[in-house]
Amino acid sequence: VRTSDCADIVDELAKAGLLNEKNGWRRVLIEKPFGTNLDSAKTLQSSISKHLKENQIYRIDHYLGKSAVQNILTTRFSNPIFDPVWNKDFIDHIQITNHETLGVGERTTFYDSTGALRDMIQSHLLQMMALTMMEPPKSFSPNNIRDAKVTLLNSISPIEPKKFDSSVYRAQYTSGNVHGEGAVEGYIKELGNSKSVTETYAAVKLFINNVRWQGVPVYLRTAKRLNQSGTNISIKFKKNIHPNNEDANWMIFNIQPNESSTLEITTKQPGLNEEETRNTSLSGFNRIDGDETIDAYEILMLDLMSGNQSKFLHIDEVEAQWRFIDPIIQYWSKNQGKVNQYPAGEKDPDSSKVIFEEPNQFWR
Repeated sequence: VRTSDCADIVDELAKAGLLNEKNGWRRVLIEKPFGTNLDSAKTLQSSISKHLKENQIYRIDHYLGKSAVQNILTTRFSNPIFDPVWNKDFIDHIQITNHETLGVGERTTFYDSTGALRDMIQSHLLQMMALTMMEPPKSFSPNNIRDAKVTLLNSISPIEPKKFDSSVYRAQYTSGNVHGEGAVEGYIKELGNSKSVTETYAAVKLFINNVRWQGVPVYLRTAKRLNQSGTNISIKFKKNIHPNNEDANWMIFNIQPNESSTLEITTKQPGLNEEETRNTSLSGFNRIDGDETIDAYEILMLDLMSGNQSKFLHIDEVEAQWRFIDPIIQYWSKNQGKVNQYPAGEKDPDSSKVIFEEPNQFWR
């Protein structure tokens, strides 16, 4: 459904009297994307708010219904061991990743008008970042959780014009071999338009302008047709003073396919060499045998019926996300030169490392 269609549908619902709450609640669920840029999001909001109060509008991002995503808040705020180190003094950088082995499939027309940046980073990845980096909410009430996310998203520093080339990266997959599928066509061949500059790989570096995170780079990346699929949040801690500690500690939230949390620590390797170390992973699955399996959309539908908006986007979140993304879209629109390419089924293209702040940083 297009943005204009959503506004028209709400207009018609209002004309039919279906939004009147005299005899009970009336709530409208709107699937992402809420608009296609900041202006269209504001236009849509202006139109539907003529008929709906904010507590009637449920802007859905299904990632927020995933148990593993909600586990980020539980892990952060139920375990006091993390709070003292969850800041710029101990964390080197943060990576938030979504990779797929799948291509665009039959969604070529839709995808070519959207691209990886709008499809994944503007919504899902920025929301996961907000949960990972937001300040502790005053309480776990829906409004306080949303307020904490809004504050974090409004603290994203705009990318300086002269730093776009080292802060954003885009590429398209070409033909290649994908595990389980064999030989596959490139994006341009699937689309049938050799002039398309729509990205199937997008990576962005950003910074949060607040006391807790000042100077800590955050890397967001999403891609189609890579060598493996997965969604995760990888938090790299700074190295300490041990002379042979070449490996830093990492905290990793695996969102899919395996819902798990992993802490990588440095331990002594048995033997005569007193200084020889190695990395040890302390892993635990968030989902074990016997746990309920509930689809993310089911959770969100139940929340909608109970009036819990904590897992739905407030208009201030939507606008903050578009406010950061819009300049990137505009920059790429003005610079329509040759887009980077990567063979389907391979790892991240080496040229994507241009956004790293330090030469020793690497994609997890």
